[in-house]
Amino acid sequence: MGFDVENFGIGLLAGWGSAYAIYRARRHIGHIIRWTRHGASDAQRYATQNAESRYVKDLIRRAERMHLAGEIANLSDLLIEPRFIAPRPPRASDDDDESRDVFDTVPLIHDHPYLHAPYHIDTLSIDDLAIGDHALALLGEPGSGRTTALLAIALYCLNHVQFKPPIDKVQQKLDAEDARLSEKERATRIRERITMQQRARERLASERGDEHSAADDDRAAELPLLFRLMPVYVHMADIPLMSDEFGPEVGPAEPLGRGVQFRAGRVTAKTIPRNLYRRLNKGGVLLLIDGFDDLPATDQPVYAGWLKALIAQYGQNFFIVSGPASGYAPLVHAGLTPVYLRPWSDQDSARAAGYWANIWQKLVDKRRKDAKAPDDAQVRRASQGNRGLSAFEITLKLWATYAEDATVPGPDGWLRAFFARQLGHTEVEERWDALSRIAALQIERGYISKDELERSGIQDSPATAGDEDTGSGDRTRGPVAIRSKLLESLRQAGLLVRYSGDRYQFRHPLLAAYLAGQTLHGDTAALEARALDNAWSRAIGYAALATPIDVAVRKRLAAQNDFLRENLLVTARWLAYANPDVPWRAQVLKQLGNLMVATSQFPLVRERAAAALLTTRDATVIHIFRRAVRNANPHVRRLACIGLGALGQPEGVRDLTALVTDHDPQVQIAASIGLSAIPTEEAIEALLISLTEGSEQVRQAAAIAFAAMPEEGYPILHEAIADQDMMIRRAAIFGLRRIRTTWALIDIYRAFLEDEQWYVRSAAQQAFQESQFGRDRAFSALRPNPAEMTWLEEWAGSKGESVPQGDGALQLLVRALQDAEPEVRALAALALGSLGIWETMKPLYGALRDRHEEVRAAAYRALGSLQQQLGSPLPAP
Repeated sequence: MGFDVENFGIGLLAGWGSAYAIYRARRHIGHIIRWTRHGASDAQRYATQNAESRYVKDLIRRAERMHLAGEIANLSDLLIEPRFIAPRPPRASDDDDESRDVFDTVPLIHDHPYLHAPYHIDTLSIDDLAIGDHALALLGEPGSGRTTALLAIALYCLNHVQFKPPIDKVQQKLDAEDARLSEKERATRIRERITMQQRARERLASERGDEHSAADDDRAAELPLLFRLMPVYVHMADIPLMSDEFGPEVGPAEPLGRGVQFRAGRVTAKTIPRNLYRRLNKGGVLLLIDGFDDLPATDQPVYAGWLKALIAQYGQNFFIVSGPASGYAPLVHAGLTPVYLRPWSDQDSARAAGYWANIWQKLVDKRRKDAKAPDDAQVRRASQGNRGLSAFEITLKLWATYAEDATVPGPDGWLRAFFARQLGHTEVEERWDALSRIAALQIERGYISKDELERSGIQDSPATAGDEDTGSGDRTRGPVAIRSKLLESLRQAGLLVRYSGDRYQFRHPLLAAYLAGQTLHGDTAALEARALDNAWSRAIGYAALATPIDVAVRKRLAAQNDFLRENLLVTARWLAYANPDVPWRAQVLKQLGNLMVATSQFPLVRERAAAALLTTRDATVIHIFRRAVRNANPHVRRLACIGLGALGQPEGVRDLTALVTDHDPQVQIAASIGLSAIPTEEAIEALLISLTEGSEQVRQAAAIAFAAMPEEGYPILHEAIADQDMMIRRAAIFGLRRIRTTWALIDIYRAFLEDEQWYVRSAAQQAFQESQFGRDRAFSALRPNPAEMTWLEEWAGSKGESVPQGDGALQLLVRALQDAEPEVRALAALALGSLGIWETMKPLYGALRDRHEEVRAAAYRALGSLQQQLGSPLPAP
């Protein structure tokens, strides 16, 4: 099959005895028993074959060392469980809807993610990814951890890592009670719990009108899909599509095999392609493809076309491809469903600080006799103040905090300390200019090579290059050899990665951006020339750490507005790195604040402005949000509540507590959610009042929020499920279903079987069903099939028609955009925007003049979605 290269534009505690341990681990053990008993799963057969077992070892070894600190620690010792965010289904309005997750009140602005990062929004686990489409685009911003997430998926599916819930007070109390029992008493209790689970399964089958059978038990303990596939990780830069090696008649699997071969060991490389092709044909591969947005923009359409051909021919396999949060339309058109990587929460940062403290202690004991083990104060300091930072920046901060080697505070100090560790203080100073120019070359050309270094006149510093004889006897080869030595030395130092074709890139794009920003210091002409170039946007932000970038800010603010207000929001990102006294700080903050509270404003613009205020990391932003909570517009008040909570400052508690009784129900929910993100006793007390005295949805919001607090929230939920008030018990179910512990599951069992109120039992039934069999529906695709839209089918039926396939369905959506009912027009607009098709822009622009506000808002949101997918600005009206 030929390539399609269309250009789309874009621990259990010890000493318990074996019985309780077996009960606690029953599902995992069930997986292992089935895996071992049948000996027939693809993963197991794969591991028994020499060539493939060698590949597994190669993959694990490589994954353990690919992260930033790979020279000193295994990834599995530092790994935070990745969670994923599914796109939300289109809704015509924000009216009350019992089917909605109450945390849908929190806007998801994935290119400015720090507004939703602190909240306990609904997320997907690695196992959950298998529920929906089997071709996913994993999207996120640079530094969000997409490569690490792909490697985590590989290690998890190979059973090399497991993600355990944190130890909590409720479980500790139950564990202590069980430890005091005799062996016979413990066995009796276990039998009671197993019987309860069996009764719950039988009750569930009865409620559904089915008969419970052994097949239901098998389904509940079935090995998850991803465990049955062979994980294969490959970076797109290793797949040689741009070389002359392959002709148009070559099938899409051969370049893939060549890319996998490039990273394999010498022996594995000879045998892995044949085994890979065989597994692809059988549908037994989990393909983890990285680096789409690391490719030069000119190469991306070709790789998207290759992906389309690969998915078309081998669609029975599972694909996860990393991509950018903006400009991912080529991946969607290749057949991938977007899903977003969740940014780290406070709990994630705290766990990371603890993991780093553990490995630092090992370094002190084994390798770093001169280093000090981190004390409790250091660990607390490292785990605090991380809101507004990416996973990349938090990692650098933790490393610098424990190493105590940052010479200046903040990102500048963390990054310089990283380079000094990799090269040594003396060498990094000598090579700083060359490193910066090499990084700028990567941003301009996409890759670094000896030829590009020569054309750009970049050489190593005399002190590090030395005067070594190349041994060739040809003086003309001296500079080439020196440049080769430069690239190889930087690769060995862990700064560069070599890809196929003897091309290099920095191991992380933000390392390149920081270094490239050094070339802009004091160069106003270069800043002005690159101000509107998105490839240079991150570099300009890092340049603001040490040099004025006023000229670039002025150029961005003077540029034409687009639907996403991208130019203003870019300056918000730059503001996070600029000195506190830069003259343009007040201007940017004022414009963002005005956008959020303007009397006549589209909801999407308000949400993006609120998210960008969090991006600035400016301490005065709290005043903007505190004023906004008094705004007459309920949408503004809702956003202000979410923003105040995301800041996490104690000063916001009083404002939020007052708004829990706001006359607008959605503001009440937002205020309770905002309280959940402020880590103070006063906020927790106010949230507890929301649980016990609020409306039904406010109580649900409080319960879900408590499910993210092992120390404070878990005991509250454990008590709430036994409360006399049935509304408190029902709300507690919504929190318990998000807690992955045995005691929470038992609480749900008991409520399902024994609660006297059907309203509580119905919530427990849904939670129990999900715990046993997983989510009962696939998460929504961002690019849905119009023929599967229930509302469109009903609307067409009311006209005496059916929904056609292909282009006819698109035309039907355009017709629905002119329907008499505003809700139908709004749904049609949102659906058209989700499809990512340029041809729908004209009718959507027309809908911006609709007489109904909800239709205009939907059309604007749809056009914003189009711009986000395409990665190109669309002029705003």
